[in-house]
Amino acid sequence: MLKGMGQALLRAMAETRRRIRASDGLIYLLLWLRNLLLHVLVLGFLVFEEIWEVLRDLLAFRRYYPRLMAAINRFTARQNRYLVLLIYLSLFVPMELLGLASAALAAEGHWKSALLVYVSKGLVAVPAIDIFSANRDKLLSFGLIAWAYGLLQRFKSSDIYLGTIYTIKRVRRRLWKLSSRFF
Repeated sequence: MLKGMGQALLRAMAETRRRIRASDGLIYLLLWLRNLLLHVLVLGFLVFEEIWEVLRDLLAFRRYYPRLMAAINRFTARQNRYLVLLIYLSLFVPMELLGLASAALAAEGHWKSALLVYVSKGLVAVPAIDIFSANRDKLLSFGLIAWAYGLLQRFKSSDIYLGTIYTIKRVRRRLWKLSSRFF
């Protein structure tokens, strides 16, 4: 009886090894698809971040924006954290609502309207980001904001994010070398 149990156990282990080897291809494919999806998401994040930077540069060269932001930052530096949160949320909430409206318009197929709404979101996001940067300590004293900011920082230090940035830089260098050959 012991011999029969031992043989059954060996057969079960061999069957398990065979199943694992057969599923390796599927696991590899699923991991590859997961990484591809993550790279696409990171690339989308980087594109949106680049759009905001361009909008920020456009606003920064405007005549009144730097003075307005300096006045707002001087005002918020003297205020308590709750008023700073109220000012920040008065920009952040409409910004996110514009983002949702842009996504809804894009889902319905209204791409031009979605792009226009997203650009307007960027125009609201730039002052919100500037206010956050100037009042980071006060705003991070709130648990939910600190948690969300920690998630963003963890995302930006992840292997997928850093690998995508490295790949983009490598492709950019190769394209630069290739273009210098022809032009």
